[in-house]
Amino acid sequence: MQDLTNYTVGGTVHVIVNNQIGFTTVPSKGRSATYASDLAKAVGAPIFHVNADAMEEVHMVFKAAGEYRQKYKHDVVIDLIGYRKMGHNELDQPSFTQPLMYQQVAKMTPVARLYEAELVEGGHLTADEVAAMKEDAISQLEAAYAKSKTLTYKAEDWVTQEWAEIMEHDVKDAADTGLDAQRFRDLGSLITELPKDAEFHRLVKKIFEARTKSIQDGKDIDWGTAEALAFGSLIQDGYKVRVSG
Repeated sequence: MQDLTNYTVGGTVHVIVNNQIGFTTVPSKGRSATYASDLAKAVGAPIFHVNADAMEEVHMVFKAAGEYRQKYKHDVVIDLIGYRKMGHNELDQPSFTQPLMYQQVAKMTPVARLYEAELVEGGHLTADEVAAMKEDAISQLEAAYAKSKTLTYKAEDWVTQEWAEIMEHDVKDAADTGLDAQRFRDLGSLITELPKDAEFHRLVKKIFEARTKSIQDGKDIDWGTAEALAFGSLIQDGYKVRVSG
């Protein structure tokens, strides 16, 4: 829906977390295309393939994708290629169906360790600083785990600020959005008057004549006419209306 007038959102950054989750099916038997991202070629979206183990490259790609979307208002796809260390759950053993692949996975160094070594070797951090960061992270996790044993929650704890602001308003305080009779008729004439210099199908003319009468009489207004009046009044008040369905 990237380029459909009534549906586009001005570009979306799509991320494929490509962790080889379908290890029971090799890619050549799971899709017709070479890459999982190839479908995006249908809308001409740029596609970045990046190694999930290369943290700096991942950062660069995400930054470039975000800038592209902001500048061109167009879809962009990131194919983040990694791997899955374990199965779906404790009973799932991927080495049963992909033994060669999982022999290689077993030898892989976790991305955190790779990046740690890269930062230390590049002189960005010392080994002691890395150890202190790990200790701090673990202590925070342990404290949160201990707290989880006694902490209780209420549904209200999960309400967002935006929702809370909406809930603060009483329905009795709602603004009066009704139209006065004259504006109602004026707007009705705008949405039901057919151009004089054009010829229309007789059924189209009949529909518009019926709408005109219902507005003039103030009764028997159908849903289509009511919607048109609602949209028209919003547009007159400066609101943008997008209709899709």
